[in-house]
Formats: sequence, structure tokens, C-alpha cells
Amino acid sequence: MLTITFILADVKVSGVSYLRYTLTLDSSLNNGFYIDRAYANFISEILKNENLNLKFRYTLDVGQIRDVGKSGSSKLNPDSTIKIPNSAIVGSYFVYSKYAFLEANYKNFKIYFGQTYNFWIKQMDDIWVYRFIEKTPTDYFSILSSADFGIAFEYNSKSVNVNFGVFNGEGYNKVEDNKFKDLELTISAYPYTNDNLKIGIFGYGHYGKYKNENEKIRFNSSLAIINKLFTLSFEYSNFKGSTLTSQDTINSNLISGFISIKPNQIFDIIFRIDRYGEERNFIIGGLVLNLSKNLRSSINYKQDKDDKFINVQTEIKF
Repeated sequence: MLTITFILADVKVSGVSYLRYTLTLDSSLNNGFYIDRAYANFISEILKNENLNLKFRYTLDVGQIRDVGKSGSSKLNPDSTIKIPNSAIVGSYFVYSKYAFLEANYKNFKIYFGQTYNFWIKQMDDIWVYRFIEKTPTDYFSILSSADFGIAFEYNSKSVNVNFGVFNGEGYNKVEDNKFKDLELTISAYPYTNDNLKIGIFGYGHYGKYKNENEKIRFNSSLAIINKLFTLSFEYSNFKGSTLTSQDTINSNLISGFISIKPNQIFDIIFRIDRYGEERNFIIGGLVLNLSKNLRSSINYKQDKDDKFINVQTEIKF
């Protein structure tokens, strides 16, 4: 007889879900309700003493399959693809592993091993703070994947964070198919901080090769000014190679800026504009209601190229 025992002691469980109603502003006035994303986090503290803290994080990601391409590929979201036999699965929900990694913390140093964050996207998410409304620019335009498998080393101080990692490359939805590995360096610094104001400077470099030995190079930089009444941020990205959704080799730029005005604790006013390449603009503008620490909602307008939408979106944490 086979006995399987699951030990769940010291496991912290949490999660978040993003719900949306969208009205498409065209002649058809299409509309619908959606679950954009649902995440379930499991974090287990394996070891803790005066010198070393070791924990494991596992995150499940739930999303909806939206459409099927001519090749039989189903686009899950702008940075992931799975193969399916026909269109019968469209509309179904999929579950997969977003994060699965060990984190070792010794004084000011950390080591991550497994399927872990893209540390640039993680840092930009911490500045943007409206992930339930939309992804950050490099994630939205599929320039970077939000997770990958590898190892990363991190140093933290009060004003500087440095992270260096070696990864398979091209994200957690792509099977490793070559001998090359990608190198990533992420640096964040807060040269000025006080009780009312923080100024942050951020940089990112990424180098790797494709199977055909063509280079892929990414450089990102950002400036953020954070105050109790507002957040103002600018981001610039330059990249060479293909993106996660296109195999064409390109050399292009991404420029983004956003402002969040916080007149009180109840609501925020946000506006963001991204310029991708020479022709594509993406705009978000709207109101965010901070109903509690576990519940936020937003009514906003989005425009990507000629597509225009009115959205009511909600973030629910548990």
C-alpha cells in the first residue's frame, strides 16, 4: 500500500483575483465580464535562525484562453502560448505554475533558485502598483517575460538593491531549446528619501543569444518620484532581437510615463501613456477607489492603436 503524506505546517496561503467588465467603443458596442487573472500563493518557511532564513514560494496562475491562431496555437496572454488541437478549448480556464523557487536570505544577501521573478518587472510593479488595471510597459508589450527559470543573487541596503541572475531565457512559457543562457542585471537606488518624498533611479541590462546565435539585448532605465500626494514615473527601454510574441528581429524603443494623484486615501486619479516603436501608442486614464486594503476598484479608459475600451476592474485579495 502506498501512503502519501502532505505536510502543510508553517505554510502561508494568500491570493488575489482581477475581475473586469469591458465595453468596446466601436459600432458593435461589444461588452463582457472577465476574470483577467487569479493567483494563489503558498509560502513555506523551511529554516529560520539568527543568520539564515530559507523559504519556498509556489504560485499558481489562473487565466482564460481567449482565441486560437491559424497554426493551432492558443494565445493565453501577450507573453504565453500553448498548443491545442482545435478551438473547442477557447473560453476555458487554464492553471499553471507562475513561481516556484527557493529563497535564501543571509544578512543583506539573498539567493533565488527556481522559476522566479523578472526583477525589473517586479520593481516596476512596485512603483506602478496598479497591476490589476494593466501590466507594466515591458510586460504589456512582451519585451520581457515576468518569470523565468534560473538562479539570482541579490544585495540589499537601505538605499541600493543589486540583483544579478542567470536564466534559461525568453520566459517560463518557453521550453529551453539551446545551450545559451541569459544574463540579467537589475539595479535600484533611492538617492533621496524622507518622510514625505522618495526619488528612485532604476536600471536593467539583459544579454543572451537565440538558438541561431543571434544576440538579444535589453536596456531599461526609470526615474520615479513618490510623494504622499502623487507618484510620477518615467521609463525608457531599448531592445534588440525578437519579442515573446514575434520572431522577427527588431531594434526598437519603448518610452512610458505615468502619474498617480492621491488627493485622499479613498481614491487615486491615474494617467499613463506608452510609446512603443514609431507607431503604437497605449493610453490609460481613470479613477481608482481604495475601498480597503484587500479591495480596490477602477473605472478607466484604455486605447491601444485604434481599439478603445471602457473598463470597470476590481482587485480582490485574500
